[in-house]
Amino acid sequence: MVIDTMTLQDVEQVAEIEKSVFSTPWSAQAFADTLTMEGVIFLVAREGKKVLGYCGIYLAADEGEVTNVAVHPEHRRKGIARTLLEKLLTSAGDRGAAHMILEVRQSNQAAIRLYESMGFEPCGVRKRFYRQPVEDALLMRGRTSNFH
Repeated sequence: MVIDTMTLQDVEQVAEIEKSVFSTPWSAQAFADTLTMEGVIFLVAREGKKVLGYCGIYLAADEGEVTNVAVHPEHRRKGIARTLLEKLLTSAGDRGAAHMILEVRQSNQAAIRLYESMGFEPCGVRKRFYRQPVEDALLMRGRTSNFH
């Protein structure tokens, strides 16, 4: 498995994974548009030409907001999300980001455990943040210094 920067050639596979994982998925065009923005890092995990998972972050000043984190359902429980996030947070820290924030469905205990194991801590709730189904988001904060 190789962790690399997401390219336009990856967006179709990424969008397919997104569709299989999230109830309100980003489109391939949304990913393509995001890749052209400043202060954005999106990474993919690949085996050969196959994308296994991806994650992204928006950076501003010394903060980063982790956006999408997803692994193809056939490749879960293999450490792919952790490896992607470690590389993402290291890259964000290298660009001057010290503080990270993310939202996660309150019912997504597997993701919450992963984030907590990486030093993220709950710091608030965004009421009715998610749609289909409507659910609150747990807001979590972490530091990139955990990865340097």
